[in-house]
Amino acid sequence: MRKKLSMFIIVLALLLSTVTPISAQQLSTVDAYRTTGQFMVNKAPNPSFGNEWFIIALARGEYNVPKGYYDKYYENVVKHVQSVKGELHNRKYTEYSRLIIALTAIGKDPTNVGGYNLVEKLSDFDKVVWQGPNGAFFTLIALDTWGFELPKTATTTREKLIKHILAKQLPDGGWDLTGVKADPDMTAMAIQALSTYQDRADVKASINKGLDVLKNLQGANGSYQSWGTTNLESVAQVITALASLNIDANKDQRFNKLFTSFFTFYNAKDGGFKHVLTEPVANGMATEQASYTLAAYNRLLAGKTKLYDMSDKKPNKPSTPAPPTKVSFKDIESHWAKSDIEAAVAKGLLKGYEDNTFRPNNNLSRVQAVSILVRALHLTGSGNAPFTDISSYNDETKQEIAAAYEANLLMVKSNKFSPSSPISREELAVMLAKAYTHKTGKPYIPKNIAPFNDIAKLSKESQQAITFLYDFEIAQGANGSFNPTHFITRAHAAKMYVNFLKVVEE
Repeated sequence: MRKKLSMFIIVLALLLSTVTPISAQQLSTVDAYRTTGQFMVNKAPNPSFGNEWFIIALARGEYNVPKGYYDKYYENVVKHVQSVKGELHNRKYTEYSRLIIALTAIGKDPTNVGGYNLVEKLSDFDKVVWQGPNGAFFTLIALDTWGFELPKTATTTREKLIKHILAKQLPDGGWDLTGVKADPDMTAMAIQALSTYQDRADVKASINKGLDVLKNLQGANGSYQSWGTTNLESVAQVITALASLNIDANKDQRFNKLFTSFFTFYNAKDGGFKHVLTEPVANGMATEQASYTLAAYNRLLAGKTKLYDMSDKKPNKPSTPAPPTKVSFKDIESHWAKSDIEAAVAKGLLKGYEDNTFRPNNNLSRVQAVSILVRALHLTGSGNAPFTDISSYNDETKQEIAAAYEANLLMVKSNKFSPSSPISREELAVMLAKAYTHKTGKPYIPKNIAPFNDIAKLSKESQQAITFLYDFEIAQGANGSFNPTHFITRAHAAKMYVNFLKVVEE
């Protein structure tokens, strides 16, 4: 009896090992990523324009590419961009977005690629959205990789892109390229683009509807169909979307079968992924999408920035620097804040005047202070600020005030903002401290209040804000005083904003 039982156990073990795919049950996401990385390097030993998704997947998963691999890609891209004189395509503007995403992923500056600024190509809103919703998706993603700002003359803005994407959401809660029924790929891509703004009430509601659609579109084993075909890419896009929202697909009850479906497309023979299960070998496009999905998921588990947040690859200086902006204002040559003014102008925070002056001792208005900070932190608003005295300003400025209001940066106690009034040192201190809280997710609570002799009668909020400036060496005061009621000059603003950005961008 004991012998028969032993034989039964051995046979059962053999059967189980035969029917259970090794790829699905034993391969980790880290191991799978390693094989897809090798697959892509083998496929593109001399990467060039057109291999952007390979580059994105390899760079974001931190695959150990051959020495000089990314430099080779960049050199080939520069040659191509120069050969077409910066015009990648006259209709498909996702070409620009895709290349911007790839370049920022390897720490290269897309604002100067062989002398051409690819980011500015996204300035024309009508051209950006001509392809459909995906044009808006990838433009928003591209702009957010390094927090790029478009010229003032641009018709494309982040707010227009967000509202365009929200407006394209179908009645069933999903997105499609041209149809009226939710497609899992397009819905997942929309969520990826909107994920940076998920704290906005309108965006959050839209994302939640999209997640409900994706939950309901799943097959019993976590599979998805797009254009009538059960395929790998749809599953990959959904996992990537979840990772962009900081959701672990394996741990979320709505989506915990996704990886089971995902790994059924894995082809152990060549280390890639199939598009459909009937394919005999791995598919290049399916593998690149699977690879950047694995990169996105592994980054989530490791607590790193999300797939398209390239802030971790942004150098202190552009990797291919444009000619330096010459700052030669005739009224700052001997000014104490000359270096701070030059730094602020180089960062695009402040500008000079047409007569080649900076006017460093002019006061900074409240609306100017808000606009500088909103642009520096890339803030956007979903509604209107409740102030009765801003109607004469243009829509962009009103949106900046609304963004600052929604981010709780403003120190106001009435329904008037007084936009043209000079801003005091106390007010700017509170605004910067609130911006620090918004940026980091936690307020700065000092151990001791700054040793200024003129702040004891201020509110606790103001005292802590001024201490924040003191402790982080954003502003130091003079002769033991902070002078909280004094107005901020353009020179002092330059110094404070530059020092503040050093703190929050570290």
